[in-house]
Amino acid sequence: MSSLTARRKWRTILVIALPVVLIGLMAANTKVLTADEVAKVNPAAFDAAVYAADEYPGIVTAVKADAVDLALVAQDPATAGDEYGNLAGTDKYAIPVTLTGTVNTVDANFIALTVDGLPDGSDVRVSIGQAINGTALRDVTGTTKFADFQNQTDYQQVANEYKALTLTAVVADLNAAALSGTEITVVGIVVTNSGPDGTYLITPVSIEGIQP
Repeated sequence: MSSLTARRKWRTILVIALPVVLIGLMAANTKVLTADEVAKVNPAAFDAAVYAADEYPGIVTAVKADAVDLALVAQDPATAGDEYGNLAGTDKYAIPVTLTGTVNTVDANFIALTVDGLPDGSDVRVSIGQAINGTALRDVTGTTKFADFQNQTDYQQVANEYKALTLTAVVADLNAAALSGTEITVVGIVVTNSGPDGTYLITPVSIEGIQP
């Protein structure tokens, strides 16, 4: 066999063998992922409605368990947030509170109350419409952090879903028109530094009428 023929033979062998060797090396370095591992690498799109529905009952339970009398907050609003609440933005705190008062007026968005034990001129309103503060519900326990979410949109959408859940769970069955002049007990959340001094806007987790 001539040297030229031999070289051609080896060249043919290399052309055939090299891809086989490369494929073998690639296979040796390829990891087969389990279904759980694939899910971690490619997580499903975040569903704020599902997340909020799972978390909302625990938030309601925590607010009811930790609620302090609104009159106690009114005594010293500047320090009440740090003592009884959790951060809800710059210089703002979400505080779980409870209060009992007489309903003065009711409209599509608010129940206005007179609450004994508060300073004169206090303005207490319970949100029952679009003013419900989903952010307060998200922040009140102090366990939900921005870092837990992929982006600001998901973080805010959770608050929006908490608002929707409150409208369904607390407000939907409320006969607001019949409340005027009655006494009610409210458990909910007040956010400090959210309005003029003496203004208390409550996002409710429960509203109960008091039988005469």
